Amino acid sequence: MGREHILAKKRMYLLIQGTSDFHRENPLQNPLFVETEKKVSYNCCSQGTICLQIQIEKNTFMPGERVVFTTEINNQTSKYIKTVTFALYTHVQYEGFTPKAERRSRVDSSELLRQEVNTQITPFNITKIISIFNLPKVLSVSSDMQDGEIMSTQYQLVSIVHLPWSLTSVKAKIPITITSASLDSQSCQLQEGSVLPVSEDCQN
Repeated sequence: MGREHILAKKRMYLLIQGTSDFHRENPLQNPLFVETEKKVSYNCCSQGTICLQIQIEKNTFMPGERVVFTTEINNQTSKYIKTVTFALYTHVQYEGFTPKAERRSRVDSSELLRQEVNTQITPFNITKIISIFNLPKVLSVSSDMQDGEIMSTQYQLVSIVHLPWSLTSVKAKIPITITSASLDSQSCQLQEGSVLPVSEDCQN
């Protein structure tokens, strides 16, 4: 103070439903497939395997859109599987510095949506479950931690098979991306300083 020195800088972020360049960087949407297999023990000495698969046709969604995914459970044990849980999580990572200029990071995770399905998956059998999540109409867009940024947001779809008779569970995770504009609507936008004829598809 008094010598015109910069003593500190402060950057703050307000979570809003903004815009994203995701589609310009990743124009193709590919189906995603995740598989997890776990050996489980029960009845003291018996063993078996549980194979959990998640498949989703696309990995990019807009707020308010429906997320449809298929879960396949291969129960290679002599026990019934009665409960399967599906959840959508958001992970927000923050980065900053201490007064001694030491870098610190923190991740806050919260559950946005949740479904619990009561099933009767028989021993040595394969079952498929089709689930639907309706995304909230207002969501922060997905972002990565880049140079100079202090915050990033990521989303994760999780399926959990509960095995109370084995005191364990099997979990599979699949990432999804939330963006604010679809490919069709974004293709109708003009870049700054450019003039293009308006097509019928872009007219109201």
